[in-house]
Amino acid sequence: MIVVQLMGGMGNQMFQYACGRALALRTNKQLYLDVGHYYANNKRRYELEKLNIQATPIPLLDELKDRLQVINERQFNFDPNIIALRDNVILSGGYWQSEKYFLDFASVIREELTPKRHNLSAESLNVAMDMKNYTSIAIHVRRGDYELLKGHGVLPMDYYEQASSYLAAKGPSARFYLFSDDIEWCKREFTAFPNAHLVEHTREKGSHEDLWLMSQCQHNVIANSTYSWWGAWLNDNPQKIIIAPERWFAGLHLNTQDLIPNDWIKLPIQR
Repeated sequence: MIVVQLMGGMGNQMFQYACGRALALRTNKQLYLDVGHYYANNKRRYELEKLNIQATPIPLLDELKDRLQVINERQFNFDPNIIALRDNVILSGGYWQSEKYFLDFASVIREELTPKRHNLSAESLNVAMDMKNYTSIAIHVRRGDYELLKGHGVLPMDYYEQASSYLAAKGPSARFYLFSDDIEWCKREFTAFPNAHLVEHTREKGSHEDLWLMSQCQHNVIANSTYSWWGAWLNDNPQKIIIAPERWFAGLHLNTQDLIPNDWIKLPIQR
């Protein structure tokens, strides 16, 4: 059996699932998700249940750890030893943030990490239809906890201005769809953006709806956030342009060379 320990928010859970699911597919084994982390007092919650995942959530029992090999993440960048694993392992204490862990099963991962249709609201379905009428560009602004987590850092407005200028040149009918955990800040700061549309109806509907809507746009401008990373990666437009910050962390010195796919555009930023 293959077990993956889940932790963090939705974007992190998706990376952990994708790594474990690809390993299970590679070895023809069943995937189990250790969700015990969310039973404790934790501000995060398990969020994959509304997606088309193929795995069984379990509270990891201590005796299971005695029977399986526990594999901890040794480095932030891609570790080729992980894809060579075969059976009876627990992927523990890691985020596995690289598409290289699951690129050989990309089509399966894309299908399974999309929401179940009945979990999407009528409002979101209508917005998605509207996106098809424009050169639609999803912009994700992550603030909230990032203002406190000094290692991550909030991206400057200049980053979004550079990205929008680049993409607006791709088509005169470009429309920007703004997604954020701080909509009020966006209302103040994005007033000069042409054809900007704030996506607000999803606030109480769950993070899976914003994630899906980001993937429905033709192009994406992501924050230094695994959440919007997945919104862009799940975008199946073959001509998509994805813009990401060149420097992912403000205060953490981690090797991020395998985080951003090679065909995405990395913009330098000044913090």
